[in-house]
Amino acid sequence: MDLKMIAMTLCLVVLASDSTEGGISKCCVKTRKNIPKPVLMKVQTWYLQDGRGPCDIDALVIFAGAWKKPICADPSLENDLNRVRKMQQIRLGKAHGRVP
Repeated sequence: MDLKMIAMTLCLVVLASDSTEGGISKCCVKTRKNIPKPVLMKVQTWYLQDGRGPCDIDALVIFAGAWKKPICADPSLENDLNRVRKMQQIRLGKAHGRVP
């Protein structure tokens, strides 16, 4: 191989690994359709995984409580999650004497 080909290959490898967090994507490979309400109440953060990128499926990636690994949920559960969060905010407002 000549030097140009080696340099070009090296550049492509660096670009590919940089765009996918070191070459390894952190993707959900399957989702759960039922997440218990107590778990939803402990959710700290979440995001939607897009199946059109490096990952194969759409998923709602949930980080809850003391769980170290994310929970891969069906994206349709985002409505349930938002409902639980809204109820928590209303309860918190009532506890502090605020009217929502």
